[in-house]
Amino acid sequence: MDTISDVLKGLSVVHAKHKIPGRFLASDDASTRWPPALPCSVELEAFYNQSEPHGVQIETGLTPLKLFDVTALEKAQTGYRWINTTRGLVSNDEWPAQHLVIMDDRGGGKPIMAVTNIKNTPVLASYDCVEPFKIADSLADFISALTKLIDIVYDEFDIFDISNDDGISTTFMARVNSEITPILGDDNRRRFVDYFYG
Repeated sequence: MDTISDVLKGLSVVHAKHKIPGRFLASDDASTRWPPALPCSVELEAFYNQSEPHGVQIETGLTPLKLFDVTALEKAQTGYRWINTTRGLVSNDEWPAQHLVIMDDRGGGKPIMAVTNIKNTPVLASYDCVEPFKIADSLADFISALTKLIDIVYDEFDIFDISNDDGISTTFMARVNSEITPILGDDNRRRFVDYFYG
């Protein structure tokens, strides 16, 4: 398994190569700016210290997804950790305290969550109110798989030709499966692909 530092270097290279909007900035002060109401992990702190995303939005061919910077993390939990009510924001008792939404689509409803109380920070995903499911055994694996997906989408395919009336391109899916299975393993790869293209 690659380290967080290794995979973040790869993500930065691919981000620059394809001139994707936004930027990744090193700060080394994520822990001092971290919202006190939110959980954190060693891997998340390393991610935000070394490559905090600012305005990063990734096209997948279906729906654009955004990574949250530290200042946006608290607001990103609305609808998950906290629920809007007539009394204002209230805590969602059904939301696991250790889950932190780090990525979502522009309109919300497709959260990607880091599990902060388990070694290596596994990553879960959900959509359409389904029970969260694991898509990576670690934050490093997730970033590595996401980097491969970005490179395939932006480098080998026109992002708007990935799907059509017949569904997702079989050539595209074959490329994604062949590149991501060695990183995530078969089960996580299947769920990762289901999240992005199911």
